[in-house]
Amino acid sequence: MRDQAGGSAGRRRRLGFGAVTATIVAALALGVAPVIGDGLNQTPSPANPVIAGTVVASAPQARAATVSGGATVSAKASAKRAPMLFTSRLTRNPIVTEEGKGTFVGVSCPAGYKAVSGGVLTSYINLLVSSSAPNNPLSGKFTPQVWWLTVTNANIDGQGGSLSWKGVVNCLSPVKLR
Repeated sequence: MRDQAGGSAGRRRRLGFGAVTATIVAALALGVAPVIGDGLNQTPSPANPVIAGTVVASAPQARAATVSGGATVSAKASAKRAPMLFTSRLTRNPIVTEEGKGTFVGVSCPAGYKAVSGGVLTSYINLLVSSSAPNNPLSGKFTPQVWWLTVTNANIDGQGGSLSWKGVVNCLSPVKLR
C-alpha cells in the first residue's frame, strides 16, 4: 500500500513537471522564437526592386540624414585633380511599406556621381532597414550609381499599419569604386 501511495505521488509530480515544461516550451516557441527568427515566420516573397526618382536634399535634410551631422568631403585642388563634390538626394515621393512586409528601393545618383552611402528618412520606429548597399538585393549585382535600401515594416510598438519613408543616397564625384 505504501508503494502504491508513494508511486502515485511521484507520478503526479512527474506529470506536473512535464506539464510545466511543456507550457514553457510552447510559450518560448510561440512568443520568443518568432522574434529571433527560428523559421516559424512566413517565407518572404520578394517584390520587384524599383529605382525611385530623386531630388536634391536641402542642407537641413542632408544634415538630418547623415550620421556625422552633414560631413563634407573635399580633395586638395591641383592641376591634375578636380575637386571632389558631395551631394545628398532624397526620393521624390514617400515609399509606403505595408505592415509585416518589406520593400526594395534603389535610390540613384546623378550622372557622373557614385553612391557611397544611403539610408532611410522617417519618423517611425517600426521600420527596419534590413539592407543598405550598392548591390541589388535580389541579384547581388554591383550598381555603383544606385544605393539599394531594403526596409521591413516590423510593427515593433504595436501601432500597426502601412508606414511611409523616404530613401536617401549620398553621392560623390569624381571617384573610382572598385
